[in-house]
Amino acid sequence: MTPQEVQKRGGRACAAVVLYHPDPVLLAHQAEGLRGCTLFAFANGPVDSGAIAALAPTDLRLISSPENVGLGRGLNAVMEAAAEQGFTHVMLLDQDSEPPAGILETLAERALALERQGDMIAVLAPRLVPPQEGLYKQIRYEWRGKAGPGDLAAVDFAPTSGSLVSVAAYQAIGPFRDDFFIAGIDVEWGFRAWDRGWGSYVATDLAVPHRWGESVGQDELGKPQILRHTPIRNYYYARNVIAAARLRHVPLGWRIKSCAGLIAQISLLALKGPPRSLCPVRAGIIDGFRGRLGPAPAGVV
Repeated sequence: MTPQEVQKRGGRACAAVVLYHPDPVLLAHQAEGLRGCTLFAFANGPVDSGAIAALAPTDLRLISSPENVGLGRGLNAVMEAAAEQGFTHVMLLDQDSEPPAGILETLAERALALERQGDMIAVLAPRLVPPQEGLYKQIRYEWRGKAGPGDLAAVDFAPTSGSLVSVAAYQAIGPFRDDFFIAGIDVEWGFRAWDRGWGSYVATDLAVPHRWGESVGQDELGKPQILRHTPIRNYYYARNVIAAARLRHVPLGWRIKSCAGLIAQISLLALKGPPRSLCPVRAGIIDGFRGRLGPAPAGVV
């Protein structure tokens, strides 16, 4: 199915990506899978001209920010731009994901069919899988019961990349939390969607290669994320776990699970992390309890 055929069935679908120091080679692969599709790209700070040129196979709509304003604000910018131009569905992508040709149209067709049945679909996503090259960790999903008809499975939240977001749902649920800046944005929005009657689903028969984190050696595949991430990323992770746990629409079970996971990660960092590696995590926890969100303060790392 082509974008024009999707439109004939009552929808207009596009793709969107937030760019931050992207790899032009990976962007070229992404653009090839989206050849001929409308792509909204938010340049989150300066982006090399070669990276922009790599997106030439798409119908590119570029939005630029002179500085890094965070992933959340970038996602909101592309969603709002798509809505203003009459699109009904937006497939959000990370800059290193490689959507296969036709995935946008397939997701849009299925979403439209579900909506015609009266289902309130906030997100319809493919299953993210590690690419064939390199060693990347497998994405873990928080399933809500068994798969439904047509390999459709409900999830608490869907990872941002590959997610086809309904513009109507976005407008009803509200924007992504730009004050989270980077970590946990999809988690919070997914729970907020369910709280307001909108569901997130994964089409388990559809797959999109996705690089979660950095490629590692075989002996590091099981290494906890807090030992692999940068100090600033650990700050955002710790802060936003606490911030999300304070929200009423986040289920108690998830609050307990995420906070227990944070405690376990901190314990590992204390035992195996480099000197002073706990400092940004401690700062993040304090800021989370204080409700101090947005960009990390200067000097946190």
